[in-house]
Amino acid sequence: MNAIKEAHYNLGIAYLEAGQYNRAIPEFEAAIEMDSDFIGAHCALCRAYLEQNELEKAGTAVTTALKLDAAHQPALLLHGTITEAYHDKGKAYLDNKRYTEAVEVFQKAINFDADLGNSSQNSPLENTHIHAHLGTAYIGMQAYQNAIVALEKAIALDPDLVDAHYNLGFAYVEQGHADKAIPHLERAIAIAPNLKRAHYNLARAHRELGNLAAATRALKETLRLDSNYQPAHELAHTIKQEHYNKGITYFNDEDYSDAVTAFQNAITLDPSFTTAHYNIGLTYLKMESYGQAVDALQKTVVLDPTHKAAHHSLALAYFGQQNLGKARDAAKEALKLDANYQPAISLLEAIDPSFTQSETQTPTPREPDQSVASQPDIKPRHQTHYELGIVYRDAKMYKEAVAEFRKARDLEPNFVAAHTNLGEIYLEVGQLDEAEKAAKAALRIDALSHPARQLLDAIKKARPPEPEQSTDMILHIPDAKKHYDRGEAYLNNKQYKEAAVAFQRAIKADPNFSDAYCGLGIAYLELGALDDATKAVEEASKLKANRQLVHELLTTIKRTETRNRKRERWKKGLAYAVTLTVIAAVGVAIYMFWPPGPDPDPKPIPKPKPIPALIEIGVYLEEPSLSSRNGSLDAGERARLMLTITNKGSTVYNVELRVEPLDPPSTTGLTFSNTRRIPELKDSIQTIRIPITADKNIKGRDQSLQIQLFKENQTKPFVFENFSFKIIPRTPKPERPSRR
Repeated sequence: MNAIKEAHYNLGIAYLEAGQYNRAIPEFEAAIEMDSDFIGAHCALCRAYLEQNELEKAGTAVTTALKLDAAHQPALLLHGTITEAYHDKGKAYLDNKRYTEAVEVFQKAINFDADLGNSSQNSPLENTHIHAHLGTAYIGMQAYQNAIVALEKAIALDPDLVDAHYNLGFAYVEQGHADKAIPHLERAIAIAPNLKRAHYNLARAHRELGNLAAATRALKETLRLDSNYQPAHELAHTIKQEHYNKGITYFNDEDYSDAVTAFQNAITLDPSFTTAHYNIGLTYLKMESYGQAVDALQKTVVLDPTHKAAHHSLALAYFGQQNLGKARDAAKEALKLDANYQPAISLLEAIDPSFTQSETQTPTPREPDQSVASQPDIKPRHQTHYELGIVYRDAKMYKEAVAEFRKARDLEPNFVAAHTNLGEIYLEVGQLDEAEKAAKAALRIDALSHPARQLLDAIKKARPPEPEQSTDMILHIPDAKKHYDRGEAYLNNKQYKEAAVAFQRAIKADPNFSDAYCGLGIAYLELGALDDATKAVEEASKLKANRQLVHELLTTIKRTETRNRKRERWKKGLAYAVTLTVIAAVGVAIYMFWPPGPDPDPKPIPKPKPIPALIEIGVYLEEPSLSSRNGSLDAGERARLMLTITNKGSTVYNVELRVEPLDPPSTTGLTFSNTRRIPELKDSIQTIRIPITADKNIKGRDQSLQIQLFKENQTKPFVFENFSFKIIPRTPKPERPSRR
């Protein structure tokens, strides 16, 4: 018997050495059949399968060998070889962007290695790379939650694995968890300072958290490493504009220090941002920091020599420094660009009594013997202050203008124009009482002053009228739409508290705004305030809101209430079960000290089954405006498919949403996104809006769509919902009869 076994084994070895693996395998199997504990034959069979790249069969053979002897060195080495082969195969799939196959192979490698336990001969580094590559493959599939799990395991094995830190940070950014992404991206940069993608995604994360200054620093470093990196340029343009918009807001709020910082941050990302340089100059003018204003405005006119407002502002900055010569030259530069530019003309008239507008034209050469004209008389001081006030008012430098008009008024109390212009500035900045005082002072001096009377009329119109219900409602309609749009944006970003506040403001502005009540109902539903949600939706129903939407919302609220009641009952049952468990534990202790007789028919305790995902889809057509709402999609109209996806069971990950036509079997004339990736469907309600547009020349029909949800790597939907709506074609214009 042993001789025959050895003969099969030796013949198999001969075939193996000769590369005839198909002949070797049956010989080893025959030897194993005669002696299942023949560990050498199991190892040889593993080698034969390895040569044929049949990794699973090789794994089965070596696993059997290791069960016979967990310390058998040849078997341990073969186990490591199989793991390495899985790793190389998965890496090849990954390099070719075949992510699904890569995930499958890497997972087999991990499971195979886990079966061996602590006896594995693989180095921790190899295991680390398998987890890291598995995470990379999941990222390629956009399965970010799975990627995070794999990458965290890789980092636990090797805290300095740069690719794992980078990919983990990227996955967190894509999931919207910027706060979790930043430490990993910073760690990746600490290990590999020149990893431009890490700097770029760090900028994305900081921007998501509203830290524009940190985002700017990260972007600067990205562009330093690669000045042609297009994604960084696109993000830099966006952040630059956000800095600039902040600067404008700070400027309008008279927060000049923060305005300068914001404009400077914009310039950091784009040194040739002319408008930002100009606005820094204006801000420094407001701060009376004339030297810094000069620097900023000089850069502006170098970048854009045709910027006449910058030349004029530069003249004002020089004037603030008492450098009248340079102020005059800068103002004349503005007039070279526009000879009728009144702010520059007014400034020149104020600082140069000899100036005439003809100076901006090309001068005629003076004959050598022509006598020099005598200088005109110097203007009175109050007139100079008045003209300077006009200059500052035209430049919207109201603080400086008020100071100059007051000086003119104090030097000449009967100067009607100074009083009137002072009142006009007060009116412009909203100080109506001060404006009225100035206008009445002018009328005391000249009761027939037309500008002063016009100023009084303007002040009366500027004062708020007595409220009237009908007028108030009309005035607030635009505000209602503005608040409603803001609430929609908050809903889309899952900021439900902010959405509820916005919809409440829309309702306050327009109590008959049915869509705002629907939006408020959705926000309350997401917040779990079911009673408030019910009241809001019922109010929308009274105002004749979309019936289908109202029905869907009320149904969802009732289902949620039912589910909550079941949960409460389950919690009570759980508490009861815990009590029984304690009693049972006491019983076990008694049993240990006083063991009873054996149970004649012991029964296993059943394990609790996980609650499966119970998903329902609600659909309705959300049309763009109140005036166009007819329950159908009109030709040329852009609407949205409003989906409410309710899950009452366990979480489902990496769901693909598809929208497919039913009858007719096409979507000719319709434009919409027919696929969307949903990272996870939790035990909650998700709202998804899909824009859908009908072509102007679309034909009328009944259109049916099927909303489908697919689990990862499945070809059939596990949930679907049919939805139908009418398409209304454009009504042709009547032809005019031909004239004969």
